[in-house]
Amino acid sequence: MLLQPKQTLMQKTFLTLLTVLFLTNSFGQKTEFRIAFNSGLFSFSGQSAEKYSQINFSNSSNSGYTNNPYGSMSGLCYGLSGNLKRVTKKNLVLGLDMGYETLRSKIKISAISGNTGTSTYEYSATGQTFLNYNFINLFPYIGHRFNVRKVSFDIVGGFDIAYCLKAREKGNASVTNGTKYTTSVDRKTINTDIRPRIQFSVDYQKIGIYVGYSYGLANYMSGYVGGTNECYARLARFGLTYRLK
Repeated sequence: MLLQPKQTLMQKTFLTLLTVLFLTNSFGQKTEFRIAFNSGLFSFSGQSAEKYSQINFSNSSNSGYTNNPYGSMSGLCYGLSGNLKRVTKKNLVLGLDMGYETLRSKIKISAISGNTGTSTYEYSATGQTFLNYNFINLFPYIGHRFNVRKVSFDIVGGFDIAYCLKAREKGNASVTNGTKYTTSVDRKTINTDIRPRIQFSVDYQKIGIYVGYSYGLANYMSGYVGGTNECYARLARFGLTYRLK
C-alpha cells in the first residue's frame, strides 16, 4: 500500500512535465533530446552518518553485518538517462531527465565484533563497506540558457524523484592474522527519496558536460528504533551528454 502513492507521484510529475513541454511548442525556439552518461560521488550526512564502523559477525551462521553502514565517505556512482529539453525564444529552459542510477556510499571498517556461540571476541581490522542503491530517477527542471558564440551555458534547478529498486550492503575486512570477513545484507529502508537539485551544463555542438548537486529529504534511518537515527543522501553529480536531436 505504501508503494502505490510513490509511483503515482512519479507518474503524475512525468505526465505533467511532458504536457508542459509540448504545450510550449508554439512558443519554443527548439527542442533537444540527449542521452547522458552520469557519474558522481554519493554519501550520507546527518547525526548518524559516520566515517568508521565495525562488522558484527556470527561464527555459527558464518555471516555478519555492518553495525552502521551509512557512511559519510563518498563512493563513485554511475548511471544512464535520457533528457528532453525545450529552449524558448527568451532562453527559458524546461526539461525532463529520466534514467537508471547506481549510488554507493562508503564507510571504513576498524573492528570485528564476533560471537562463537559460547564466547565473544573483538579484533582490530581494516576494510570498508559500500552501501549500494539502485534507483529509477526522474528529474524535472527549469532554468535559463546563456549563449556565447557557439557555446551554450544552462543553469537549471529542480528536484529528483528517486524510486528505490533495491539497496544492499557489501562489506569486507581483514584482521592481523589474515582472516577475512565479508557481509552481504539487504538494506532497503525507503521507497522514494525527493532530492532538490541544482545543475550547470556547458554544450558545444552535440557534446556537453555538466556538474550538479542533490540533497535528499528522506531519512534513510526513519524506521530504526533507539538512539539517534538521522541520515540523509548527498550527491555531487557530473557527467557527459550527447545530443541526438
